[in-house]
Amino acid sequence: MAKKSTHIIRWVVGVILVLLTVANAFAQDGAKPVPELSVTQCDTLEVQVVDFPADRYTWDLYSDPNGNFAISQGDMESAIYFENGMYEGFKVRVIDLPTGTYFLRVMAWDEVECTNNLMVFKLEVIEPPPPIVYGDSVCVDEVPVVRIIFTGNGPWTFTYTYSDGVTTVNGNGESDIEDLTMPIMNPLPEGKYIFWIMEVVDGCGIAREYSPEERPGTGILIYPKPTKQPIYLKEE
Repeated sequence: MAKKSTHIIRWVVGVILVLLTVANAFAQDGAKPVPELSVTQCDTLEVQVVDFPADRYTWDLYSDPNGNFAISQGDMESAIYFENGMYEGFKVRVIDLPTGTYFLRVMAWDEVECTNNLMVFKLEVIEPPPPIVYGDSVCVDEVPVVRIIFTGNGPWTFTYTYSDGVTTVNGNGESDIEDLTMPIMNPLPEGKYIFWIMEVVDGCGIAREYSPEERPGTGILIYPKPTKQPIYLKEE
């Protein structure tokens, strides 16, 4: 199971919250900015407001920045993108959103005073950065080692290539930890080589294939064996 981090934002729902237009991330009166949240794809975002006893809370997700957040329900499926389909209560968890920009609305209903207020959050879902790769320099006939630091949620499956730039190897089962040190088992002749990661599939099943210009990589340098030098006695 993929590890999921949680981000908690606490916000007090005010007494008078106005309709928000978020094209410029400000409320209609131009004075109140829309709170902005950011989460890495495949992470869980936990958001909560202060729970007032008389209030009932409902949450909606929108992908359209021009939607009417005051009167329209969200256009993102609540059963899919709220954990366990729970979109009511002072605290919710948002899951499995694709990368992109979204808006999260909380509506507070005061069932004693028969009033309602709302607040909107702007939410950015971003891709995890590509892995960082470090190479090794060894003498010929020694085993070079590559270090890979993954980001996001594992375990990871990855495809890499080295040496001739054609042979690809699948690293399934080698990537249960974020910081992986991996020996290249095939001996390499002396020279300079490039180790490339071509594709990574994370623990959420999201595949990222890197173009030749974007592939994480590192150089591997294989030195010749040092030559033996004769030993001479120093003459006084």
